[in-house]
Amino acid sequence: MAIQVRDGSPESVLAAIQSVLANPEAFSQEFERIELGEWAAIKVHLPLEQMSSIRPAFMEAFIELQRQVYQLAAVAKTGSPNTTGLSDGEKEDLQISVVVTDGSSNYLTDLAVPLQKLLSKMIGKMTGKQAVVVILSIAGLIAASHSFAVYLDHTKEIKEEELKSKDHLEALSAIKFSVGEHAKTIHEITEVLKTQGEIGKQAIEAVTATNDALLKAAAHTPTAVINGTEITRQEAQILRTPTRRRSESVPVIKQVKVIDINTEDIFDLQIILVDVETDAHYRIRFKDSLFAGADRHKLFQALEDRKPICTELSIKEVEGEIRSVDLLRTTDGPGPD
Repeated sequence: MAIQVRDGSPESVLAAIQSVLANPEAFSQEFERIELGEWAAIKVHLPLEQMSSIRPAFMEAFIELQRQVYQLAAVAKTGSPNTTGLSDGEKEDLQISVVVTDGSSNYLTDLAVPLQKLLSKMIGKMTGKQAVVVILSIAGLIAASHSFAVYLDHTKEIKEEELKSKDHLEALSAIKFSVGEHAKTIHEITEVLKTQGEIGKQAIEAVTATNDALLKAAAHTPTAVINGTEITRQEAQILRTPTRRRSESVPVIKQVKVIDINTEDIFDLQIILVDVETDAHYRIRFKDSLFAGADRHKLFQALEDRKPICTELSIKEVEGEIRSVDLLRTTDGPGPD
């Protein structure tokens, strides 16, 4: 018996999640298979499209989605988002296909198959209940009806708080997305996902990164209809307007744990640190030239030993909110008491 979600409304997805959570069993055969139906897909329609091939901006968005699926599988398998822990066969199982039709004006990315494959990777690494909740939540937050509209509306609310320019505020107020009561349901799904441990946190990052990539692609397209929500290039560009609030970079000495170093892509080296004192996670990207010598050895040693290491970080904050973190160097102290 499989868990079935034939109706792709946020309410149906949430009902399925709540049904799973109400099951007293942590492991059950029904948790090993899900049937999501045709709704579980990213559907993009470009009504003004006249190209003979897929737009590069949307190709980048689908590549980002694929990267996020690989990272989720890596976290499920090894506890780290470093995809070097996945074999070529495992990556092939999780590959996402994009069907392009109608003279390249329609893109269809089926999520049902790769999400089922991802579920099978999670089973045994975590409880079946937790794995199903994570997969259903991802499907709901990326593909359920109105989910992209809710994401856009939430992005609009953030921008209205951040942007003080009268012109920007007027432009934002003119943007309307029909979300109704669905926003509350999407929020409930997100809150459930947050409670699913490290894999839940990674899943939220995956959803956000995918939606951000789709919005970025829409900003390079005259008009796009993404999962039923129409957005123009101008609207997408307004929603992606960078804030101009004053930022401050403050050098600080912190004791951190190195939980992952991803060197798979030499153009996108990443290291993930956890603040020993606050448990805050810092994801840092940098060029290979900055990742050499004694610091390189100390960071890898800290990753292997799973022991805290003292570092000097440059933390950029905007009105008390951390926006970026740079690793300046490792140091022998002083650290927090």
